[in-house]
Amino acid sequence: MNIEDLKAIVSLFDSSSLMELHLQQEGVDLQLSKRENYPVSGSKKVAETIEEKPVAVVPTKEIVSETVVAKVPEVQETVAKEDLQYIKSPIVGIVYLAPSPDDPTFVQVQDKVQVGQPVCIIEAMKIMNEITADFPGEVVEVLVENGQMVDYGQELFALKKI
Repeated sequence: MNIEDLKAIVSLFDSSSLMELHLQQEGVDLQLSKRENYPVSGSKKVAETIEEKPVAVVPTKEIVSETVVAKVPEVQETVAKEDLQYIKSPIVGIVYLAPSPDDPTFVQVQDKVQVGQPVCIIEAMKIMNEITADFPGEVVEVLVENGQMVDYGQELFALKKI
């Protein structure tokens, strides 16, 4: 791996949405991080390490294709978010995703819900309030965890319009 290859890798990493990259190949251990408090191991400079160990060069074309593939889901999520509706909390309280600890959850990802169908319970002031769907849709994402405290207007479930 020569210095030009290293520069290309650093440049691709810098322009990507990745926060950390760990590349280990034939005796070379390259760690890149955009985090401020990332622990640094060893005291050798990168240039010294490269000169000491001969390594095979990783083609930058492969790295570019991996970066592009990593960014594709972000684009798909952005497009899909336009078609989503959200079931929001009408009150402040603790959300329960199942009727009791031993029962299955009211809804799961990929379930289709109808208007008036229970989706969760929110406990407020020791009263259990059944929350129902206001519109039909398919559950895409559960945005809260069982037992979590929720606020008024907080999004609980993301549903795709049907």
